[in-house]
Amino acid sequence: MSGTSRSGAGIVRNSALAFVASAQATMNPEAAAALRGSQLENQVNHTERLIPPGLKALNDACFQVYPDQPNPLQVTTRLKYWLGGQDPLDYISMYWNPGRPEEHIPPHWHYVSFGLSDLHGDGRVHPEPDPIKPCSGYGMELTFRLESQERQPPLWPAALLQSLARYIFTTGNKFMAGDHVSWHAPLDGGNSRMRHILVAEDPGLPLAHTLHGPVTFLQIVGCTSRELRAAQRGSGFEVLKMISEDPKCGGAWLVTRGARRASAGGCAGGGRAARGRAAHLAGVSARVGWLRLARKTPEEQASPLSPSLEQLIKDTLQRGLSCMSDRGAEGHNMSTDSFEMTSIERALPQPSQIMQSSLCDDQEIEYLDGVHVMLNPEGASVLPLAIDGRVLHSHHFTWRQGPRAVTFLAPTVAGAFVTPEKPYATKGTWLQVLIPLDLAREMSTQVADLPRLVQSDSEESECGAEPPAPAPAPAPAPALAPARALPVTFSWPAHGLSLSVVHDMEIL
Repeated sequence: MSGTSRSGAGIVRNSALAFVASAQATMNPEAAAALRGSQLENQVNHTERLIPPGLKALNDACFQVYPDQPNPLQVTTRLKYWLGGQDPLDYISMYWNPGRPEEHIPPHWHYVSFGLSDLHGDGRVHPEPDPIKPCSGYGMELTFRLESQERQPPLWPAALLQSLARYIFTTGNKFMAGDHVSWHAPLDGGNSRMRHILVAEDPGLPLAHTLHGPVTFLQIVGCTSRELRAAQRGSGFEVLKMISEDPKCGGAWLVTRGARRASAGGCAGGGRAARGRAAHLAGVSARVGWLRLARKTPEEQASPLSPSLEQLIKDTLQRGLSCMSDRGAEGHNMSTDSFEMTSIERALPQPSQIMQSSLCDDQEIEYLDGVHVMLNPEGASVLPLAIDGRVLHSHHFTWRQGPRAVTFLAPTVAGAFVTPEKPYATKGTWLQVLIPLDLAREMSTQVADLPRLVQSDSEESECGAEPPAPAPAPAPAPALAPARALPVTFSWPAHGLSLSVVHDMEIL
């Protein structure tokens, strides 16, 4: 089979990755005896030299699972990333898996990426591994399982994996099991309700040990909007467990079923009905920035933003936030990945760590009279969770963009460099915003509808759909206009705090 995929998928051909394993698997004793021993040995040695060691180790791991498919169909890039191409994944192999129907695991295609780990070991893509904590490239490869009865694999999953790989290469944000990705579009480009992504360890591919370090296979799992909200409010691992145990959702191997219309059982509590409970989610990656804000007089507080300040906000966003753009030919941008409270330490320093190093760090703490925070709609959509599920429960929440971070925190969070007397401060590229209880309650009321900025699908037709939440009490807040009317600005002048939501398209 050969052909060309849609933009971003590459070229489909028979794989040349496994020709060593293929020779070993298909050469029976009689055929081998027909060749002189030295010829066979030279052939195997020659082919092994042609395969980069990192690539061979991953291929061997796949061969252990699919010994009957030594030469799988494969998507390969036209121009390799290390030669100036745009697609970081050199190859995406596609294996047919019959599943286990008796265990509610449907037949499916299993996609495996090659390129996030170090395939070559010569520095052409990834730096040499850290000798203390060796890791092959990003230490992972992505996989995807798609329910299918077709004899030929659909190619859109290959484009999806390339998009995710570009995001990782562009931002340096590595995925880990339990993470979620807000995608806000059907993964297949059609009308599927699989519009977001959860990340799990692939149940069939164990940790691979290569010459350049270990490699974990992380499986991309399609999920509904309700399942995403449940993961944001609770835990990605909990939602993955619900999906694996629900017979209609793909079974224990977490096969994505594009035709699935209903969410996994138990996910109904992931919406607004869960408000009031503490959230595990401690932060997200999003486009974020801030400006110093001078305290206003009572007369100035009644005035809208001046044209000069609006232009300054726009210019700052243009300079500081557009660098995060990863909008490919598909016209879609994945802007958020999550990190759990248990993993925030690997994402950015904790307040206590910064306080401990402040005396010897050359970055000084700068206190601000006021601050104007700016978020894209994706980042702003979790602001109600940050306030209701974190700050009001004496926790912290962080938006991160590369080295830049904004943390909202309750007064009781230990180790912060902000205080009730000095609630806004920066240390390098980290802004901390202390939210007192009265301000948190006021913000909770005003920002409650922000998730509507990014919610684009509904599951009201499902059996057991969650009942509509009661309308919040009226409160003075800016109306959430259509996306083309952004920015939307919230102001709390008595506290010297403002927050603007700016649409992605306005900063590209």
